[in-house]
Parts: sequence; C-alpha cells; structure tokens
Amino acid sequence: MKKISKIIMTLIIVFSMFTPAINSIQALDTTYTYAYIDATDLSVREGPGTNYARIKHDEGRDIYLDRPRAVEVIGTSGEWSKIRFNYWGFTYEGYVYTRYLGSKYTHTIDQNYANTLRAKGFPESYVEKFVKLHAQHPNWNFEVSKTNMTLDQAVDGEYSPINKNLISTSNKSQLSTDPGAYSNGVYTQFEPGWYAPNKATLKYYLDPRNFLDDNSIFMFEQLSFSETQNANVVQNILNGSFMSGTYEYNGTQKSYAETFVEAGRTYGVSPVHLAARVLQEQGNKGSATTEMDGGDGKKYYNYFNFGASGSTLKQIVAGALSYAKNRNWDSPYASIMGGASGIANGYITSGQDTIFYEKFNLVGSSVYWHQYMANIQAPYKESYTTYTSYWKAGLMDLQFTFKIPVYSDMGAGTVIPTKSNNANLKSLTTNTGNLYPAFDSSITEYTLEVSSKTTSVTINAEKDHDKAKVEGTGSVNLTSDEVSKEIKVTAEDGTEKKYTITIKRKKSNEETVEDVLTFSGYNTNENNISGINIGSSITYIINNINANSSSPIVKIYDASNHEITSGVMSTGQKLSITVNGEEKTYDVIIYGDTNGDGKISAQDFAKVKSHLLGATLLTGDYLKASDTNHDNKISAQDFAKIKSHLLGASQLQQ
Repeated sequence: MKKISKIIMTLIIVFSMFTPAINSIQALDTTYTYAYIDATDLSVREGPGTNYARIKHDEGRDIYLDRPRAVEVIGTSGEWSKIRFNYWGFTYEGYVYTRYLGSKYTHTIDQNYANTLRAKGFPESYVEKFVKLHAQHPNWNFEVSKTNMTLDQAVDGEYSPINKNLISTSNKSQLSTDPGAYSNGVYTQFEPGWYAPNKATLKYYLDPRNFLDDNSIFMFEQLSFSETQNANVVQNILNGSFMSGTYEYNGTQKSYAETFVEAGRTYGVSPVHLAARVLQEQGNKGSATTEMDGGDGKKYYNYFNFGASGSTLKQIVAGALSYAKNRNWDSPYASIMGGASGIANGYITSGQDTIFYEKFNLVGSSVYWHQYMANIQAPYKESYTTYTSYWKAGLMDLQFTFKIPVYSDMGAGTVIPTKSNNANLKSLTTNTGNLYPAFDSSITEYTLEVSSKTTSVTINAEKDHDKAKVEGTGSVNLTSDEVSKEIKVTAEDGTEKKYTITIKRKKSNEETVEDVLTFSGYNTNENNISGINIGSSITYIINNINANSSSPIVKIYDASNHEITSGVMSTGQKLSITVNGEEKTYDVIIYGDTNGDGKISAQDFAKVKSHLLGATLLTGDYLKASDTNHDNKISAQDFAKIKSHLLGASQLQQ
C-alpha cells in the first residue's frame, strides 16, 4: 500500500508539472457543422423569426447574404438556424431560415490533426479554426510563415507614414484622428473617398485569425501557377463583368479568360489571382483607367492600375496613362500580360506570394514597403472573389497550400472598433488674448499671454465627438505670473488626449500696443484694426482697452480727424493708442459697414452691389469693409453674406 501511495504521489507531482501546458490547449468541439447560403439577398435576423430585427453591418446597413457564402451552423430553433459567419472581415451571429442553407454538413473534429498543427508551430488561437477547415477540406495544407516580429510591431511599421494604408468606409470609429489624417473635425481624403484607418482597425486586418474560414482563407493561398486553374475557372470570376466575353486583338476576338490563363502560365502566377486583382482594381464595369485616350491617336489600358495614384481622379488617370504609355500597353492583351509580369517579377518571386503579403509586406526585402495596394480590405475582398470562383467550378477540394503569417507575439484576439476613439477638440478658446499657435486639433501645447491686470482666465472647449468627455474647462485663477492648465478629452472608447495651455501674465512695463489690443480681443493687420462688434460704443471700446492695461492712452477720431468721445464705432474712424511710450494709430474696419455709419443696412448692401456691377467703386477702408468673408477680394460671396445678415439667417464675423 505504501508503494502504491508513493507511485500515486509521484504521478500527481509529475502531472502537476505539466498542468499549465495542458490548460493552455483549448478543448475542441467534437463536431463541426457548416453550410453554404443557397439564396440571394438573404437577410439575417437577431432571433428565430421575422419579427426580430435584421442584423446590420458596421456601417449601419442591413446584412444580406448571397450564395455561396460559407457559414457555421451553431444551433437550430424550429425552422430557423443560428449561424456564425464572416462578412467583409467581421464576424456575426444571427438566424436564417434553414431552407435557405444548402449543402449542410456535419463533420467529426480530428483531434490528432490539431496536434499536427501545434507541432508545425501554429499558436493555439489558430488551431480550432484550421481543424474546422480541415474537417471540410482534408486536402488543404496549412503552413506557418514566420514574420519575425510581434503583431504590435507590424502595426507600428505599417502605420507610418499615415497614408500608407487606406480604407473606404462611412464608419468613423475605424478612421484615424492622428496628425496628418485629421484636423479640426475633418478627416483627410488621401484619394477620393479613402481615409487613413486608426491603429486598432489596421491591427484587425493584420491579424490572420480574423480571416481563417472559407470566405477569406484564399488571401493566404500561395499564388504560383497551377494547371487546375483553367479558363473555365477564370470564366467563373469574370462572368457579369466587362471581361466576361472577348476583345479584339490583331483583327481577331480573344477571350479574356484565356488571356489570364496564358499570362499566368507564362509568368508562373495564378490566373485566378490575376483576374480577381483586375476586378478589385477596375470593378465589374471598368473604370477611368481601363481604357484611356493617349492623345496620340491610340488607346491605352492599365487593368492592374500600376502607377495610378493621386488625390484626384485626374491625377490617378494621368499616372496610370503615363505608366501604360511608357510600356506600350495599347491593348487589353498587352495590359494583362504586362501587368502579370509586373506582379510575378515584383512580388511573387520576392516572397510576397500571397494576396496578404502583396498588401502587407512583412517578409520581403523592403519590409513595410513595396506593397501593391493601399486598401487594407483588398485581401479579404479578392479572397472572397477567388473563393466564389473555386466554389462555382467545384474545385474547393483541390490540394491548396496556404501560407499563414504567425507573429512572435500575437497577443489577445483583435476586434474592429465599434466606439469612437476621437479624443479631439473642435475648438479651444479663452475670454482674453489669443492662443499661440492658433488652435489646431492636432496641436496639444499652447501659450496664452494676458494683461498685467488679469487675475483669472476662462477656458472654453468644444469636443469634436458628441460622446467624448471634456475636463478642465472654466475659470483659472492666476496665482502667479505663469500658470499651466490641462484640458483632458476622453473618447467614447476610453482614449485620452490632453491639451495644455500655459498662461503667462505680462509685466506692465513690458506691454506693447499690439499686446494690449490682443488682450482686449481685437485684431490688427498693418494699420487696420478689426474684431470690433457691430454697434459697439466708443465709450465701451475705450473702457475695454483700459481694463486690459495699466496705463494706456486711447483716443478715437472721426473720418475728418476730429477727436470724438461718444457715438458708435464705424468704418473710417481712427483709433490711437499709446502704451509705455509707444504710439500707434489704426484705421477702424467694421465688416459690412461700407458707408461709415456704424451699422449694416440696405445701403451697405446696395453699395457692394453697385461696386460689383462697376457702377460706383468702393475705395480705402470702405472697400476693405466690403470683404465680409475675409478672402482679400470682393465678390458675390461678400454680397451674399451681407444679404444673409440683413435677413437674420447668419451674423457677419468681425
């Protein structure tokens, strides 16, 4: 008995030594059920019935599934099936009518295959997904491709410069608000409709674990040529597109599908990949770079969009045309063959031999560069096109090899942001003085100089996103001549951004004329002063300036240079100010007051109209006062602004 007890105790100790390793291995399901959607525009419900709401995708529109999208069946409820599926890179769960599921299969999970994957070096977070794919397609082969970097390192490398990766989406929670991608409430369009993704979104698309299913696995397919990828397979991709038929070449009709096969065989690259790439670039109907007028009596073609870049369509087409002309791509045949050569020689042979690596170069000689496309969603979209073609051709059980990236540190699973990370301010103002530099949402450090008489400053801040929170605004007591105040913005997703204003109180004997006027809230430009509100009295202006300096001398003169001490401020008057022995005189400009009566009326409206018609021209300060939109010219826009002010629709800004 003692010997048996010792043996049991020894086994317990040995077992406990290996417990952590065993616990790290996930328990796999014993079976796996999948099916293909056998319908068009099939909606997915939140529950098992038409009374439940439709599931919406990340941009807020209803999801509709078409054949042959693959889905996992995870439950049933009457005539409804609960499914899990990948839709444009996102994983969803919902209910559909069971009768719209075609080719439903249930397989027993091969637990031994899971160990084979672990032995290859796949992390545990990959294993279950590959085991499920293996149950469906036992001929498929999955190989580890080590990137020799962590996932976070890949994100950092791909994130700079900010326009290296782009996304087209209306979901602003996926967009970057970092400098260069966003400023003062406006997202930068690097190409029409294309923006920089934020780091969380980029990380999602760099993480292979989000794309290990039938619909998207082909982004990792090795892209070498195979005779199984014949013209019939390629034709399935091209059906319904501008390349579904033939084109004229050397006086005969030539098949697009056969051309892609010829190009693939010639350059050792998958013709399916070539066809899917052109559809990704050109769309089903073609684009402005499909056929271009060369200006030399010839047409040029750039199906793969080599050299097509720019911030406008004109620039994009010009780049594509120049590239095609330099290579004499004067036919669809020349463009397809030339483009195939470029992809094969520039990418496939250098190790970027999957759609994923063509987009994200993590293994080639120029890591993070030499990337075919900017669109981070392109690998998924091209993959689905390839998958659909293989499915329709009945080729899903061929011996495909998939080259799957594995990072040295994967971290936890990644998700697409659903809450805004916008921690920017739309505006930052104070009740006195001007911030330096001028406010920009990307700038976080500011200086504010105030008058020697200032004892407190009120800070106002407007958040850019309605679900963000702002802290640190309000009154700041100046307990010394230099005080720093922090304004913290917390985004909906918890992202924080801090703005700092350093308030410096000037010594009275150091104040200049410009300082005092700035402290008082007025703008000066050479010998002009503006920023005076319409209807401001002369007494108010003098008192306001006196309140912001220890000993200014302020005088107001009318257009005839007579000193005046009452009435309202108007265009054509002069303001004289002396501070610490420095004296300056400014012409008063009240925008919209073009006749010098200190108010805006139909007479001002008529004067600007007359000036625009060339009947009676405005000159001097009155001409400057007509520039109501502050663009240094007089136009119909200035005329319209005065009209809008008179109608009460908007107020003129001084």
